[in-house]
Amino acid sequence: MQYSIVPLFATTALLAGCISLSVPGGFSPVQGPLSHQSPVPTYTAKMSGLLSGTIAVSLTNGELCQGPWAFVSKTIPNNANSRAASPEPPDMAADWDHVYGTGFYTAHVVGNKLYARATLTGNSGSVIYVELSNETNTRGNTKGVAQDNHGNVFKVSVYN
Repeated sequence: MQYSIVPLFATTALLAGCISLSVPGGFSPVQGPLSHQSPVPTYTAKMSGLLSGTIAVSLTNGELCQGPWAFVSKTIPNNANSRAASPEPPDMAADWDHVYGTGFYTAHVVGNKLYARATLTGNSGSVIYVELSNETNTRGNTKGVAQDNHGNVFKVSVYN
């Protein structure tokens, strides 16, 4: 008796689309008002997705900031309306260098294919801009920075 392998591949492909990777993380303030508190707070984060996904960060005041993340495209859209719908994130090159050392952004982030951004909005008005990079595409090598609309800069740790 001979069986077709097509249903097996179709089922596997269908199930693979339903699987979502979820990893914990942390946001630690390194500059700004939060970095001067004693003890310095660390916010817990949950990051999900494979090629895109969501990030959720719980702040100590109970505010939940969340939003989608996606890899940064190498092409810049010509459509001016797309910028109006999605505001340009701040330039965070200096934040990368502050957190990981002078020249880190140029040496390890610029041109990296695994470079993602997110804008997280909170239910009490906070906005957090996040950038993540995994230069070597290896587990445990994801690094990141974030800045909020309250003057804080964060080191983002991803516990994968």
